[in-house]
Amino acid sequence: MIIPALGFIFLSILYVKRDVYQDFGKHKNYSWKYFFQSLGDISTKKLLHNPPNYNSFIFGSSRSTGLYACYGQEKIQGAKFFHYANWNETIGGVNAKLKFLDARGYKLDNIFIYIDSDNSFKEDGRGSQHDHYLITGQNKYIWYYKHYWGYMSTMDWDKLKILFGFPVSGEIFPNWESDPVTNDHSHICTDSVLRHYGNTRTDQAHLELIDSLKRTGFLYARPAAQSYLAKQISPYEVETLNSIKSILEKHQAKYYIIITPLYDQMKFHPADRKILEYVFGSNLHDFSGINVFTNEPGNYPDRKHFLPYVSKAIIDTVLQ
Repeated sequence: MIIPALGFIFLSILYVKRDVYQDFGKHKNYSWKYFFQSLGDISTKKLLHNPPNYNSFIFGSSRSTGLYACYGQEKIQGAKFFHYANWNETIGGVNAKLKFLDARGYKLDNIFIYIDSDNSFKEDGRGSQHDHYLITGQNKYIWYYKHYWGYMSTMDWDKLKILFGFPVSGEIFPNWESDPVTNDHSHICTDSVLRHYGNTRTDQAHLELIDSLKRTGFLYARPAAQSYLAKQISPYEVETLNSIKSILEKHQAKYYIIITPLYDQMKFHPADRKILEYVFGSNLHDFSGINVFTNEPGNYPDRKHFLPYVSKAIIDTVLQ
């Protein structure tokens, strides 16, 4: 019993030393390094360790990572953007982050919110329990313990290599590099990045990939007629939507609620669409369903996300 106990203690010491969730101390840059990390959690930590001079924010799921905060700053004079996304973000997660920013005295001058027809209203739209404890309201030390036990109880070869400092690769190690200021994901904001932001993918390798995905049926054919989802917005979610609107109106924010263009080309149920229009009025911008973006399979190489140039086109459209 002594040897296994000593081994577990040794691994626990390595866990704290490697700080795989970036829970301890201050880090140079908080970026999504390992697959098991929560993007929302990492982003909150970066926000807390950066100067509190942001006045503009981007919210949404992983699909919003193609919406470049640095481009938003270029388009909107005086805007200082922070990209505050999370995996599979719900409206509850967005609401909790807006409340957090409001309570901490941030200005909310310009706000972009991506709403997904397949994620935003799941499970009553409640926020993820993997988000930062200041967002979820969980006890700080219980949160640390959940990270620790979640890692140690699912130990595998890759996680063991991480603790011992050996290199890992593949799905567990996306190793994204985020901009230290705007928190744009998977890139650092440079003039070159902005110059190529609006580029479509027409290179031969991309075209061959899309053709292959069509042949295998991964990029399946969609119905020619517009399809609609079942009704999904609950009374609780209506309250959440009104809470979001209340915070934005309190700050007199210029805000843009964007329904994202997904590969499935599904649109919200007409009753749900009426709710969204009633709450957000002309601030709602609907890019779902059958349109110029969703008709092009090449915009969706993984079928879940669209290429960054689509987000640029969306920004340009809603800011006109």
